[in-house]
Amino acid sequence: MIVALLSDTHIPTMLNRLPDALLRALENGVDKILHAGDIVSAAVLEQLSVIAPTIAVAGNMDPPEVARRLNDREILQWEGTTIGLKHGHQPHGVQAHYIEHAYESPPMDLFYQLMSTQLPGAEVIVFGHFHRPVIRTWHGITFINPGAVAAPPGRASFALLELGDTVNAHLIPLP
Repeated sequence: MIVALLSDTHIPTMLNRLPDALLRALENGVDKILHAGDIVSAAVLEQLSVIAPTIAVAGNMDPPEVARRLNDREILQWEGTTIGLKHGHQPHGVQAHYIEHAYESPPMDLFYQLMSTQLPGAEVIVFGHFHRPVIRTWHGITFINPGAVAAPPGRASFALLELGDTVNAHLIPLP
């Protein structure tokens, strides 16, 4: 099973529409799509759902009419793998301890601990919010931030997660 991982599309506040390169990649054959929040327009979810079944969570920038339709987290079981999906934002007082740090830095342990507690049993945790892509294993859990679709040119990305006998994730840059 191939799962596309997206986050931070911010349409129409940062982008007018989903990039053609992303749509072509998704139409090339994904079985499911996970969106880790900051969708902003519900039309994005409708467009993605035409390509493949889409599950999304609310982000901190999603307006009430979008956020009301979504949970703040999801725990899914696919191909024998438990996947947690959450945007990743935390209370500002907590987030201030790690938000500007590199994913490998000790302050980020607080973030990983919070997310693993909020998504119990998840072997893979998909998140957004930081607009910085990463695939990192922490205490046996694979954390994946696919990056932001709405990042500046040359920094936009998404990810593909391959589920089956093994679990593999790949970051895909967008032009």
